[in-house]
Amino acid sequence: MNSKDRTRLTLEERMALAAQSRASSPEAAAALVRRFSQLPAAYVFCGRSDIDGMFDLIGEFLDDPRVEVETYRGFCPAYQLAMDQDNDCTPVYDRQRRDPLLPVFGHRMNNALIHLGGMVLDQAMGRYHHKEVFQCLRMTLGQYLEALAGSDFRRSGAEAEWFTAWRDRLLREADGDRPLAEAQAGILRRYMAGWASYDRLDHLLRCLAGLALQVEDAGTRCDLSPCPDSDADQGDTSLFLEFYRTEEAEAAWSLRMALRRFGIGRNPSDLPQADPSCEDPYGYFLDLARNYAPDLPDPGAETGPWALRENIFLPDWRYGPSLLYTLVKELPFPEFVPLWQEALDREKLAQAMGEMNGAVTDLYMLWVEPYLRMGK
Repeated sequence: MNSKDRTRLTLEERMALAAQSRASSPEAAAALVRRFSQLPAAYVFCGRSDIDGMFDLIGEFLDDPRVEVETYRGFCPAYQLAMDQDNDCTPVYDRQRRDPLLPVFGHRMNNALIHLGGMVLDQAMGRYHHKEVFQCLRMTLGQYLEALAGSDFRRSGAEAEWFTAWRDRLLREADGDRPLAEAQAGILRRYMAGWASYDRLDHLLRCLAGLALQVEDAGTRCDLSPCPDSDADQGDTSLFLEFYRTEEAEAAWSLRMALRRFGIGRNPSDLPQADPSCEDPYGYFLDLARNYAPDLPDPGAETGPWALRENIFLPDWRYGPSLLYTLVKELPFPEFVPLWQEALDREKLAQAMGEMNGAVTDLYMLWVEPYLRMGK
């Protein structure tokens, strides 16, 4: 239905379209987007946990004079500041090709955009909605994209070309007549499909670190011995703690230290642990690694707020998965080698990261980039 056809709708037809999450006209959709941009940023958050989570990710930028939390539009520069710091100020539309195994916006921005995407989804689905935010999002994907291309948003040159190419691609892949909430859920589904490969790898790393810690503890003995320089005849009874490790425990310690350098298991209490009475820790951790199955709801399902959010954050490894290949040669647990090689399949990981990067880019272009271009 084109713009001219919409203007000829009767009152009853307009009300029917509104009931289907469709704005009554392109002008109405543009007005809703404009209203959304002017709402206080706090209206978009779904409670204290959302605010705390966002502060943990980009809170350091909220005191910047370019950030104004009084409006959603004014809040968006905080995302841009985080992205610039993580990506050397490279614009999204002019980004040079990066390692296909790394997040296109960097780890922190990836998670900040997923956090934002989850909040918008919960508001649009009515799970936890501020009335004004909920009403502003009652339109189709096509109407929203048409509004984002309007005169309120100032783009030129490469920025305009990139936006048009992105919009056309999104409309080819998604149904423009779908309610905006359904389109948002679809984007998060794409992200989660890629995220599962990296979460599975993270799960395997944590299982390896947990097993290494247990093997190390079992094969380590601590003795108190007199200091070599002490003189018993003079009453000097100084003692020092001496560690003895079996060869197996030494190999486990080396693996655990390597994983810690990559950010895995720096806090041993966060690692999975077998019951102290477990007679076969190898079997326990091997079964745990094999039986990875993330228990997450579908983004579009009838769930409560906060069902996803940080549960689908990208793990903070601070390294490229390529570096993990160096650990394969030193892996002291041969039973894990097949799982390790499967989880580190470079082609599958690159494809998974491509899905995540595409979804996160869509979230950025839907909920951040337009409001950076928007006049007051």
